Amino acid sequence: MEMITGICNVYINSELKLGLFKETFHRVYAVSDNWLVNIRGKYREEVIEYIKSSFPDFEKNCIFFSGLDDNNWAKSTAKMLEKSKYEYIYVFIEDHFLLKSLDHFKSVIRDMMDSKIEYFTYSFFNVGLSVQSAEGLYPDYSKHFFSFQFDEKNIVFLRKNNHHFYPYSLVSICTKKYFQRLLLIENKLLIKVPAIVQVLMENIFLFYPRNRAFWFSVNKVVSKIATRFIIYPSATPFNLEKSLFDCDFKLLPLKVGGLRGELFANWDDDNILSNSSLIKRGLYPEFLRSESYIGLNPIGGKDYALIKNQGSNHQYCPNIARVEKLPMKYIFIKKGVLKIFSDKESFVLEEGQSVWIHANIMHALLAIEDCVYYSYINSNI
Repeated sequence: MEMITGICNVYINSELKLGLFKETFHRVYAVSDNWLVNIRGKYREEVIEYIKSSFPDFEKNCIFFSGLDDNNWAKSTAKMLEKSKYEYIYVFIEDHFLLKSLDHFKSVIRDMMDSKIEYFTYSFFNVGLSVQSAEGLYPDYSKHFFSFQFDEKNIVFLRKNNHHFYPYSLVSICTKKYFQRLLLIENKLLIKVPAIVQVLMENIFLFYPRNRAFWFSVNKVVSKIATRFIIYPSATPFNLEKSLFDCDFKLLPLKVGGLRGELFANWDDDNILSNSSLIKRGLYPEFLRSESYIGLNPIGGKDYALIKNQGSNHQYCPNIARVEKLPMKYIFIKKGVLKIFSDKESFVLEEGQSVWIHANIMHALLAIEDCVYYSYINSNI
């Protein structure tokens, strides 16, 4: 066990999110013996039952919360933090997958503590603080990190050269002291900016980062009367995040770490770095074949022909920043025999047979006999 508290304050309101939780939580559970758990949404009971049935030592390692203010993520999390045993906080996000072994993750945490790093983002590798941009900060180096002192002196450099670096991102591990200071900022009368105002500002009047700088300036004034304008609903955690353009100097100095190798990745969101999500890379889901689309009738598509022993490689994903639904592919054999295979599975279809597969996973087609097949892409956009 590492000396770290896990915060699991998540909203699970769909079967998709429930499935993601089950896939990601078991990978990281053993990193802490101090899990603070507050499950919101209609699948609350299913998540709690999953934890209790999957981990025999949950009574020792987990504290379950109920009756908190589910309309205010910062307030409920601050209450949960009162039960924290350790000085480092890991915020669990259910759609980010640990890509390395648990031992590797623990090694990263130990290196963080040994290097006295106060904050680092564990996912969205190379976004904001890329390995290639590190040298310009004259950092110190350790096994897993480059690290530097973030203060008023280098914020101008960072704004020019590391435009998308966030001094606080939710997908992070940080000291409890830093986390508490961030939560305290939200301890005010919170007024949600109307969505239409925010859309107009971001797309017409004040593009990023000026939109964040604007609300930061406004909030400096209204904070004197314990009020704060927020751009996301208070029930979500996103208002806690800080860009280089709305980060209060009172939070500085801060020793920041940047990972030298990828640790986690998001399943569906590129977050600026093109083709970085697990879906775009063909790493999610695990298997090519799908049973969930059986019975659906494809519309459109095209026939293709392959002669015996002829093959072709395929992978499809829409060219958008966030692929929220898995792209699917339907194949129906009109003539001959076709082998379909990926790194982890293979199967053969004969005349009259069909299959739905996950189009984003790299796969190959090989004609066992002269073959004509019908192909249809359901991009789910």
